[in-house]
Amino acid sequence: MKIGLRGGHSPNCKGAMGILDEQAEVREIYNALVPMLQAAGHVVINCNSNASTVNGELSDGTNAANSNGCDVYITIHMNASGGAGNGSEVWLYDGSNQTMNQIAANICSKFARAGFANRGTKFSTELHDLNASAMPSMIVETLFCDNQHDANLYRQIGIQGIAELIAEAITGKTITTNTEDLTEGEDIMVWKFFRITDKSKDKVYFFDGIGVRPLNHPDEKKALQQTYRECTGREIPEKLYTTKAPWYQRQQDVINRPYLKKF
Repeated sequence: MKIGLRGGHSPNCKGAMGILDEQAEVREIYNALVPMLQAAGHVVINCNSNASTVNGELSDGTNAANSNGCDVYITIHMNASGGAGNGSEVWLYDGSNQTMNQIAANICSKFARAGFANRGTKFSTELHDLNASAMPSMIVETLFCDNQHDANLYRQIGIQGIAELIAEAITGKTITTNTEDLTEGEDIMVWKFFRITDKSKDKVYFFDGIGVRPLNHPDEKKALQQTYRECTGREIPEKLYTTKAPWYQRQQDVINRPYLKKF
């Protein structure tokens, strides 16, 4: 299946802002989701946008899906409601396509089992992603970015885990991205990105298994991700930390601690 995929909004035209930055987070979910879908045999068309207007970023997405003859078009979002709402939902144009109905139900079910409230499948003929696409389409509202419960659960599951929920719902296959499936003796690249969200939410740090370095440009992250993908077939996970639970500092404490000369 050829899937048009988009992490909603644009870096230059942001979406909802709350405890989480919707646009930044769903773009990371997109980055983690793509190789999972590809590994399951699907072709993924990049329908992301860097436009500066709402009309521009919406049109960029549907135009890319339409011009590439995608079989389905899927966009990833986060909801917001002043902190009151919570949970996951999926929007479709109507209920006529059984395949899309099943994927939508699968997504809601997967997220519900992970701890999010199940808001179910909803329908609208007014939303651009649904009415301007030439193929069946859906909008995945993963959670509410301004709700503390949803934000905490999101951080606990992690970007990779959220992407796995979506990938498994689409493909009907179990997605394995941990190191348990490595063959005996295979080298493991212990890399990760992390951010300290209440200190500097946009500053990304890179841990290579030995030490931590700050990234100074978004392209550095892309280059490292590409290297890791080529070497392992996986994505570098990204963790979100806060100064209230400074696990990043515990990590540094161990890294900087000298080795014992004798046991």
